[in-house]
Amino acid sequence: MLLQEKMAQTTFSPNEQLIVAFMLKQQDQLKSYGTPQLASATYTSPSVIVRVAKKLGFNGWRDLKTSFLAEVDYLQTNFQGLDANRPFTAQDSAMDIAGKLAQLEIESAKDTLALIDHDSLQKARQIIATHRTVNVFCLANLNFVAEEFVYKMRHIGKTATAFPIQNMLFQEAAMLTSADCAICLSYSGESDPLFQALGYLKQNHVPLIAITSIGENHLSRLADVTLHVTTREKAYSKIGGFSSLQSMSLVLDILYGSYFGLNYDQNFQFKQQLAELTEGQQRPIDNQIIDDDVD
Repeated sequence: MLLQEKMAQTTFSPNEQLIVAFMLKQQDQLKSYGTPQLASATYTSPSVIVRVAKKLGFNGWRDLKTSFLAEVDYLQTNFQGLDANRPFTAQDSAMDIAGKLAQLEIESAKDTLALIDHDSLQKARQIIATHRTVNVFCLANLNFVAEEFVYKMRHIGKTATAFPIQNMLFQEAAMLTSADCAICLSYSGESDPLFQALGYLKQNHVPLIAITSIGENHLSRLADVTLHVTTREKAYSKIGGFSSLQSMSLVLDILYGSYFGLNYDQNFQFKQQLAELTEGQQRPIDNQIIDDDVD
């Protein structure tokens, strides 16, 4: 959940609401405001500011301001003039729609890259590298991108599994141990059917990598490390999950590429030999551009 959404859903006293209203109005102008300046501008007191911060899950104004400004900066970057929920209109031609969806994918990729944190990515890669198996937990259409990630990992010799049948999630999670690791995909981070499975993972001390939206949610609180995806879509009022699905896919590709790079030559050789063994003699290629035997 975005911080601004949490502000809208939290109950504040009249004095506390003055602080919240000022923050939402001033937004990035808050950089120069310390606690005394904010109290003066809102005709409140430092104690009221602290109460607002604590209601929103922060220790004080400094932590609240840092998170709020980071969110404002994110929401003002990329996607200028482009609505992720309705990227095209009823008046657009087929070619207009094609162009707008292509632009949406470009913006989603830029947005995702801006959210990738170096330390979190390094930690996630290390978890994958040092554990016996990688197990991907998700629901509905996210299984498609999960299966693609699993396919890539298995074709460089890493044991990986996804669970497209929802009823399998619980038993499979209960059988994992601390020698395994898990990746959980959820845009909202609040997908109830997942949390019984994640409960088993936590009981068995299975390291968990979360791939989810920015802001605070149930999944990120459970995870050992969180990688964020572009967060521009509403939960329901959208034409399709174009942006979030593209972002999930890119984060998984980044994880795969990062893991691949740890043993680049070995992984490349393994993948190439496997492809030559199983496909090389079975798939004649007429296109010289993609034919490996043509220099």
